Amino acid sequence: MSEIKENRSSNWNGVSDSMIRIELISHFHRNPGLYGTATELADAIGRDPYRVMAQMNKLVQLHILEETPLNGNSRYRYKPPHSVAAYVVRRTAR
Repeated sequence: MSEIKENRSSNWNGVSDSMIRIELISHFHRNPGLYGTATELADAIGRDPYRVMAQMNKLVQLHILEETPLNGNSRYRYKPPHSVAAYVVRRTAR
């Protein structure tokens, strides 16, 4: 019984939190250099802004996104893995 209750709390309108994280990461991959607020990104992927904000905070904790405060709002951008970032720096230095 508790398993069903737990599943319902992590699933809202049929979309799990992990699915929102996947959509966010995919959106950042399709739009390199994107730098936006949770509201802007929620609009872009068609999801609830509060749920998107919670998942973006989770991605910040996982070091996948970088959060920067700006005028009272947080802005987020994709933080590529170190190996990818090092490759890009080496390629652009040529």
